[in-house]
Amino acid sequence: MNIQFAQLKYFLALASTKNYSIAAEQCNVSQPALSMAIRKLEEELDLMLIDRKSNPISLTEKGDIIASQTMKILDELSIMEKMASDLHLDKLNGSLKFSIIPTLAPYIVPLFIKKFSELFPDIELIIEEETTKSIIQKLKSSEIDAALLVTPLDEKSLIYNPIFYEEFFLFTHDKIDKSYVLQEDIDYRNLWLLEEGHCMRHQMMKICELRNLEHSNITYNAGSIESLINITESSGGMTIIPELATWNLTPDRKERVTPFYEPTPVREVSVIYHKFTTKIRLINAVMQTIQDVIPAYMKIKESYQRVDITPISV
Repeated sequence: MNIQFAQLKYFLALASTKNYSIAAEQCNVSQPALSMAIRKLEEELDLMLIDRKSNPISLTEKGDIIASQTMKILDELSIMEKMASDLHLDKLNGSLKFSIIPTLAPYIVPLFIKKFSELFPDIELIIEEETTKSIIQKLKSSEIDAALLVTPLDEKSLIYNPIFYEEFFLFTHDKIDKSYVLQEDIDYRNLWLLEEGHCMRHQMMKICELRNLEHSNITYNAGSIESLINITESSGGMTIIPELATWNLTPDRKERVTPFYEPTPVREVSVIYHKFTTKIRLINAVMQTIQDVIPAYMKIKESYQRVDITPISV
C-alpha cells in the first residue's frame, strides 16, 4: 500500500466541502489533480469512498469510516511536525498551562517555582488550581497542557508519571499521647472533612472506612486543608492532612500531628498530560524540577509499609 499525505489531505477536504472546486481551491491544486489523487487513494484501499452519483456529492458508508480515521492520522502527523520543530530548538521556550489540585498547590508550588524560574527563564509557566474533575475535562479539551494530581485514573487518552508518594497524618485539637494512631482512635463524630469536589475527601473517608455521614454531627465542610486545621484547632475534634501540609506548621501544631500505624495510608501524586501533547519537553522540565525538590524517601512507593488510597473520580 502506497498512500500519500496529499491524497489524505485532498480526500478530507472533499469530505468536508462536498465540492470538488472548493476542495481544490482549499488545497491549492487543480480540480483534475485533486480528483485523480482521490481515485488513486480509492485504488490503494480497494474501496469506493465517494458516491459520485449524488448531488451534491457525498461519502459512501465506508468513505465515512475512512474519513474519520483520516482526521486522526492528519492530526497525529501535525503533532509529529510540531514535535520535530520543537526538538530542533536547543533552548527550551514557550508557554505551558499547568493545573494543580488545591490540596497540593499551596505546598508544592512554593517548593519548586523559584528553582524552575531560574532553570528555565524562557518558559512561561501558567499555574492554576483546579479540582480533579475540572483538570481531566480541560486536559481532554486542550485548555491546559499538564497537571499535578492524585492517581491512578482510568483515563485512556491521558498519560501520568508518578512523582512522589505522600503519607496522611492525623491532626487533633488536643495532643495525643501516642506514637501512632489506629482507626479506632479516630472520633468520627468530630472529624472535619473537605467539601465535595475534592478527591482527598473521598480518600479521608476511605482511610476511616466511613460509610454513613448522615448520622454524624459534622456541619462544616472545609474548602482547604488550612481551613481544616484552623477549624480543628478552634472548635475541637480532628482531621486528616497530607505530609506536605505538615512541613510549615508551627511547633505547637506539629506536636498534634500523629502518624498512622502501618500500613500507612498514602496517595500517589503524578504529572498527567494528554498522550498527543506537543509540549512534552516543557512538561518534562516541570516534572524534573518538582522531583528535584521532593525528598528521596517520598519517591519510593515501597518505603515502610504503605497502602494506596486510590482517588475516586468526581
